Amino acid sequence: MMGQQFHLAIFQKGAALLTSLLILLVLSLLAISSMQNSSMQERMVSAQREGFMAMEGAELALREAELAIEALASPSGFNTIDGFYEKGTAPRGGSVFNASVWAGGNSVSVTVPTVNGSALFPESPRYFVEYVGEAQLEVGNESADVNMTNYNHETGASVAKAFRIVARGTGATAEGQRILEEYYRREF
Repeated sequence: MMGQQFHLAIFQKGAALLTSLLILLVLSLLAISSMQNSSMQERMVSAQREGFMAMEGAELALREAELAIEALASPSGFNTIDGFYEKGTAPRGGSVFNASVWAGGNSVSVTVPTVNGSALFPESPRYFVEYVGEAQLEVGNESADVNMTNYNHETGASVAKAFRIVARGTGATAEGQRILEEYYRREF
């Protein structure tokens, strides 16, 4: 009788050990799955941050290009200024993704702000500008119908010119990039 009780006690301890091991296995699988999910989410957040920083760099380059256009005395002689192109000579389509477009005098580098002595971007955002031609308002457009007093053909005799700006920014690791295109109008 004593031998049977001893055998039953050993069997019960073995069952408890087996149950504990199974629960430990399930908990381990849950922990591994949770770690993989956290790792994936961290990679997604890093990629999103990279994209946002690249977009901010490209927008900074757009603003700098607009200021450069505003500083022009006239739209002539574009091909003598680095990063400025005459009508029809600027890179188009898929060629804006080529690294050579964004190197040297093909584009203009933008000064990058610094935080605690270090630049925000590993690569400076860049832009190029193409003179498109005269800008005209669409006839029949309700926003173009403006009534002004004391205005005649000699008042405000300026000509509006249109420009195409293409800007490129990279993220914090320079692995991601964003390229923005904008059309800008200025009166001369």
